[in-house]
Order: sequence, then structure tokens, then C-alpha cells
Amino acid sequence: TGKNTDREGCALAMAKRHFLADKGDYSVALDKMRNAINFFDEIDVSSMRRCFYDSDDGGPLDEMRKAIESDVSAGRLAVCGEDFSGRAIHIVLCRNKITDNPDALLLGHIYAIERCLAATESKTNGKIEKSIVAYDFSGMSRSHIIPLKTFRKIGAALQNYYPERLHCTYMIDVPVFIRSLWKFFSPFIDPVTRKKIIFINGKEEKEKTFENVLAEENAMPFIRPGGKMSSQIDMNTFLYKTPFDCSYGVGESSQTC
Repeated sequence: TGKNTDREGCALAMAKRHFLADKGDYSVALDKMRNAINFFDEIDVSSMRRCFYDSDDGGPLDEMRKAIESDVSAGRLAVCGEDFSGRAIHIVLCRNKITDNPDALLLGHIYAIERCLAATESKTNGKIEKSIVAYDFSGMSRSHIIPLKTFRKIGAALQNYYPERLHCTYMIDVPVFIRSLWKFFSPFIDPVTRKKIIFINGKEEKEKTFENVLAEENAMPFIRPGGKMSSQIDMNTFLYKTPFDCSYGVGESSQTC
């Protein structure tokens, strides 16, 4: 009975988000919700939540784990820290290696998003449904750019299947060539989402922006100068030892959960 109640609550929350995103158009919202459910079934989010904690000897869980690990093992994606309200932070370290497999690249992004949302809802007892994304562009080169086709696929998945889930995205220390790409792509991004994307460069802007957003002990140094969290993410700890609905902290025994 408890599980059924949880499922019903999740379904109602999902319906509400789609309804709000589609400005009260019931028919459109219902179609998009069906498409979202089909997408989550297709990529098997259930296995995604279990694959680093359970094993099935070459079965779906092992396949899922290998695909996700091929994208995130270099430390490019993680869920690390939280803001004052308890929103988890989806970290993207753009300078780190990306996989050549576009399907694994999509799975890696969805995995990080699902973990970030789960950590936020767990920390706030379901009161907050939106999370934060922070991109660190320092040290990034053109070789780290996601292929255009895959970028569009990831962008479409976020826009169509995760409505009303983004609090804001911080683009930190953005190089000139990325700003040029942004000018080209930004007109194609939903205006509501576009307003949530904030560009920040340099120590002064970071401190001014983030001093009222998150504490130093819950921030990596690229976000807040003087941030107490390690600049290096132990991916083995994040993937295998940190619960799915917790945000990675400093060291193996200090996850913020």
C-alpha cells in the first residue's frame, strides 16, 4: 500500500509539472507525459537507480552500469553539494573526457539528473522538486565539446521529459568559443529555461553570486572561491558508495545526505 501511494504521488507530481509547463493545455500535457513515461521505460530508469548497488552477472543492470560508467568515470558528471534550501547540485566538469558512445553519453546525463533530483527530494522531504546545474568550463577545449547531434538529443530529453525540474544553471568561467556557440543556440532554447541560465566569470562574480546561495562547506572551489569541498571527485565513492538519493561530499565518509 505504501508503494502504491508513493507511485500515485509521483504520478500526480509529474502530471502537475507537465500541466504547468504546457500552460494548462490538458491534451498537450497528457501527450507529453505519456511520451516521458515511454522514454523512462525505454532507458530503464529503474535499473539506472540500482545498477551500482546490485549485480546480475551480465544482465541489464551490468549493461547499464558499464554504459553509464563509460561516460562518467572520468569525473565529468557528479552530484556534489547543496544550496541553503537543500537543492542538490549537478556538477559538470567540461574539461574531463567524454565517451565516444552517444547512447552512453545520454545515459550518463540522465543518470546524473535523476540522482540530483532524488537527492534534492530526499533532503527536502519532497518539498523541492527543482535542482541546480553548475558547469565548470575552466580548462575546456574544443575537443571536449559534445557532438551536435547528441547535444540536441540530450537537450530535447531535458526539455520534453523534465519540465519544471530546473531551478537554475550556472555557466562558470565560460571560454569565448562557448559564448559564441551560446549566441547561436540560445534562440532555440525555451525562453523560460533561457532565463534560468546564468553566466559567471571570475572570483568577484562568483562570490557575489553564490554567497547567498550555498555555504563554503557545500561548495567546490570553482563555484565559491574558498569552497571546502574537494576539487577532485572520487568517482568510485560517488558511484558505488554514495546512496542514489544523496549528494557526494568530501571523502568516503562525509556525503551530505
